[in-house]
Amino acid sequence: MLLELTIKNFAIIEDMRVEFDHGLNVLTGETGSGKSIIIDALSIVLGERASKDIIKKGSEFAYIEAIFTKEDDIDPILEEQGIEAEDIIVISKHIRLNRPAMAKINDKTVSNALLSKITDKLIDIFAQNESSSLMNTANQRKLIDSFGSEEHRELLWQLKENFEQLSDLKAEYAQKNKNPEDKAREIDLLNYQVKEIEEAQLTSDDDENLENTYKLLSHSFDITKNVEGAISLLKSSYETVSAEDLLDSALSFLSGVKNYDEDISEDFQQLEDIRYRIKDTVRNLERYLNSVDYSEEKLYQVENRINLVNSLKSKYGHTTDEIYNYLDQTKKRLDFLTNYDREMTDLKDRITKLEKKATAMAKDISSQRKDIATEFQRKIKGELRDLNIKDADFKVAFSDKKLSAEGVDELEFMLITNKGEDFKPLAKIASGGEMSRVMLAFKSILAQEENIQTMVFDEIDSGISGITAQIVGEKIKALSKNAQIIVISHLPQIVSIANSHYVIEKIEEEGRISSKIYKLNSQERVRELARLIGGLNLTETALKAAEEMLFKKEE
Repeated sequence: MLLELTIKNFAIIEDMRVEFDHGLNVLTGETGSGKSIIIDALSIVLGERASKDIIKKGSEFAYIEAIFTKEDDIDPILEEQGIEAEDIIVISKHIRLNRPAMAKINDKTVSNALLSKITDKLIDIFAQNESSSLMNTANQRKLIDSFGSEEHRELLWQLKENFEQLSDLKAEYAQKNKNPEDKAREIDLLNYQVKEIEEAQLTSDDDENLENTYKLLSHSFDITKNVEGAISLLKSSYETVSAEDLLDSALSFLSGVKNYDEDISEDFQQLEDIRYRIKDTVRNLERYLNSVDYSEEKLYQVENRINLVNSLKSKYGHTTDEIYNYLDQTKKRLDFLTNYDREMTDLKDRITKLEKKATAMAKDISSQRKDIATEFQRKIKGELRDLNIKDADFKVAFSDKKLSAEGVDELEFMLITNKGEDFKPLAKIASGGEMSRVMLAFKSILAQEENIQTMVFDEIDSGISGITAQIVGEKIKALSKNAQIIVISHLPQIVSIANSHYVIEKIEEEGRISSKIYKLNSQERVRELARLIGGLNLTETALKAAEEMLFKKEE
């Protein structure tokens, strides 16, 4: 059950904290006092998306916190998410102006999707917009499915998965289905591309070394000239004084000094090493010079190879690896087109088999839905009669539709509210009072089936009065014996039978408007109930009537 709700800086609420009790909790207050704002805040902390517009003017953030007792059936979900919980679950939503909203369960940040998955098992809120949601036949089908067994829900999941596979295969078939002329043209093109790539016999050298080879060949004259010049300067010759000659002379001078002073031996040795290293360098340069293999024909061949490789790269990929990947895909496509008839027949067979499987699943689901609907109809009829729609009749009308992920059923809730009328779709119900009672009937069954511990009703009593209001109140009171019920109401018949009564007031403090909530004691309940009976002027008659209603309730 919902133990406590804290709301800060939310719409006109500045700072509000309320503790709820077991049984029937009722909230009253003047129009605009903030009753529905509390339900909005509760919906947001339970997983609805929040607009930053709800942050109270002048504040940087809004904060909502709801504390629940923990129910055993959510333990697996909590354990899977690593959320620790013993007796209570603390759910909070922090909405800031300058950053995304953040939701937490027991101080662990969670997504809205996970939050909704957990809170759906803790609480059910009937707000005024929910009745319009139930007008949608897709939601009506979901409601029927929600009453199905675990096997029913598993079959629904399998159908959805199969239908998605079927849709993918059909899309693939449509994409691959070609007329003969287009197929022939594509085969010719693919054969040309395969031949062009394979004949090129590309290697990694075409990526790494081809450009370097071209540079060497195209600049071979300059290379030869410069290497020969370097050798001439380093190597002994008759024409010029070379580095070798100069080093030989220097060594000759130092050898004479070395005979008299051993301290110069190290310098002599280093200079001699340099002399030998220059000789080695000269030999290497001569070998390099001999390796330069230039010819006009070879340059022409390399130029042609570069043009070919660049042409292939512009068509099929930036590297040889990418070109060969393209070649693999092209061969696969060519193989498919070459064996087109066999491939398409195989694809069509797979579609047919999957379609038969999905159709069989959908028919099983349809049969199960009709069984669920029969029992649902029986329960709804009983609830509607209990809620003083004596001539009511209800049925779930089925019609066939094209196979989809949801099955082959089109269904719609149909209702008769007065004797002699024909069945009409739920969406055609004109009376707000009738719709309120229909929704209460649905919620009563939902509470029984899903064992929901807390139910919230926002103005479920809209459009009703008198005896009907009394009957609706008694139905809500009956629900509160097995679940915590929180109701926003303005009807004395409902307010008087509550276990706990809270009033919401809009007050002005230092020029600022805010909402406050108070739990009423017995005397305060009499006065608030009298206000609901007689208006702002509290007459003795209204006060006496209020006392009688509360006294009767206590009896």
